[in-house]
Amino acid sequence: MKSEENSKPSFLAIAIMALFSVSTLMMFLFIFEFSNNYKIIKHENEFKKLKVKIDSSVISNTRSGRSSSTSSSTFYYFNKGSYLSVQDTKGILFDYNSSNEYINEYMTNHMDSLNVWYLNKDTVKYAPEGQTIIDVSEEIETNQKIAFYFLIYIVFVFFTIKFKNRIFKKV
Repeated sequence: MKSEENSKPSFLAIAIMALFSVSTLMMFLFIFEFSNNYKIIKHENEFKKLKVKIDSSVISNTRSGRSSSTSSSTFYYFNKGSYLSVQDTKGILFDYNSSNEYINEYMTNHMDSLNVWYLNKDTVKYAPEGQTIIDVSEEIETNQKIAFYFLIYIVFVFFTIKFKNRIFKKV
């Protein structure tokens, strides 16, 4: 019969399992981000630039420790039937360029009107005045980062499986 002391997992095993759990959850979240960006990139030539009158707006701020913060502005139009959500995220994983300053300046000078990139009843992002085609460089860069993180995740899983006997050995 095994003693209770022999079946306790080591600190390393617990740390690896915690890291594995968190990284697996993050990969699922990254897959959704990758998918949304891929749709924008795939339909790049189908977007229409549309000028809309803003009904109302909501601004929210979130801070996650010292290293990251998120500011989100949501602009509603078509009697709150559609909206444009602009986020300003600064953090370790992703960095989105905020267009909030440009949007507010544009709305001030154009009586609460705004240009948006529009496709199939979905608004994707703000359309600057001189822009004739949608700029997807930010989405491409984010998807490249996600692919790199996924590669790191696969390497981590591979080494965890390869060395599982050493990591999860009984004391």
